[in-house]
Amino acid sequence: MRKVFNVADDLSPKGIGDRRRRSRLPLFGSLRGKGWLFTCVLAAYFLVVSVIIAFERNTMLESVNLLQSINEREEYLVGLNYAVSRAVISVNENYFSPDVEASGKMLALEVEALLPGLIRLQSVYPELTHSRQELERTASELVDMPSRATIADLRASMHHLVLELDNVTNDVATQKAKFAERYHEAWERLTTEWMAFGVLALILVALVFKVFFRGLSLDIDRVRIHASRVLLGQPSAKLKHARKDELGLLMDAVNSMQDELARRESELELTRQQSFHKEKMAAVGSLAAAVAHEINNPLSAIVGVAQAMDNECNASHCERYGDACHPGMILEQATRVMSITRQISEFSVPQSQEAELSDLNSILRSTANFVKFDRRFRRIKVSLELDGELPAVVLVADHMVQVAMNLLINAADALKDVESRQPEIRVLTARNGDRVLLQVIDNGSGIPHEILPRVFDERFSTKGPGRGSGLGLAVCKSLLERAGGQIAINSEPGLGTIVEVTLPVPLLGADCR
Repeated sequence: MRKVFNVADDLSPKGIGDRRRRSRLPLFGSLRGKGWLFTCVLAAYFLVVSVIIAFERNTMLESVNLLQSINEREEYLVGLNYAVSRAVISVNENYFSPDVEASGKMLALEVEALLPGLIRLQSVYPELTHSRQELERTASELVDMPSRATIADLRASMHHLVLELDNVTNDVATQKAKFAERYHEAWERLTTEWMAFGVLALILVALVFKVFFRGLSLDIDRVRIHASRVLLGQPSAKLKHARKDELGLLMDAVNSMQDELARRESELELTRQQSFHKEKMAAVGSLAAAVAHEINNPLSAIVGVAQAMDNECNASHCERYGDACHPGMILEQATRVMSITRQISEFSVPQSQEAELSDLNSILRSTANFVKFDRRFRRIKVSLELDGELPAVVLVADHMVQVAMNLLINAADALKDVESRQPEIRVLTARNGDRVLLQVIDNGSGIPHEILPRVFDERFSTKGPGRGSGLGLAVCKSLLERAGGQIAINSEPGLGTIVEVTLPVPLLGADCR
């Protein structure tokens, strides 16, 4: 069976409920919400990466700036060392000069040329302050009172300055190596972090695709396969899921569609079964009427002849009457055949399809008499234990006939393999408070306990392939529930089965006892 869905479905209460349910999805429960969540996670990830990369970049820039500063300082220090070396050579050359006054003035000029460089360096290396002050004092003495002793003091100060400049040069070289190493470490760390973040991003994206999109793809494929099976009418269990997103709603909608299709198919099948029952009974009635018409004419002649023979034998006191002559037996059996054809014709007459007050006992008697002609009942004893004071019930008589026939035939099938005892079916009616009780009891093979809860399921049968459609009890349950009744089954394997039907007693139809 196919069901066409259109825009009107969205305007139905169920469609409106589905839209409301979609609007109540959690923010991050929907696919769109999960997409935004993944986008936010990626944005946060790249923000963290950007902060770390910016920090490493600043570290590298700082190292570069420091290296540039140290390189400038180193270049200036090289120039200063060259000037100091030239001054030292000049001091040594002029130490033994006979013109002390001229040598002093010239050396004072050499020292004054060194002072700006020392002043510039002493801001970074305060230890040069003392040497600068000594050189200033010595230069002043060389200008005011030049002497060979002053030149000797200048040579000692220059020697001390050379040693301090050597220390400064070594410190600059150490700092340069240190910051160069720091730069290389930052560069290697940045390269490693960049590669690690790239690999981590790829892994994160791969995991998202594997976990989220792969699961989404598998669930979509499950929905597609399940919908195809439902469309083809193949039996399939409902989709099980734990999703809280739009795909979960789609799975719920497919399950609801499957339930609705099953319900519609069940209704159609039940209607078909009832229609088949009516057609079958109508066919039996037509056949019985035709057979009765054809049989009753010769049977009437046989009955007339048998009656004349019986009267003649009784009147003439026939010596062979009852021995070789049996006109009474002929009359009895012919009358019985006529009665059987009449019962079949009456039973097969189409019944009203409206619920009305009906005599349940009468329906059960005629149904039992009718099914006795089935070959399955040849060796079965059917006992009717009907309450003569049973009140009438409101039901569709034809439906009750169908229920009774199904229950009696099921009981006969359960007695098919019974050999150790007399197969028996008991049909009992009684009043139980405000309800009428009907029991169909057999001493057949019974129903195993593990499958007893499933006996009312559609398409479920214990009779084996080709022997039952699995709809008999489902039809009975549906028809009885329409009449306000109930049906239950109790069974013991190997002992038999009791089918219990209860129907409500209408207030107007109940007798007041």
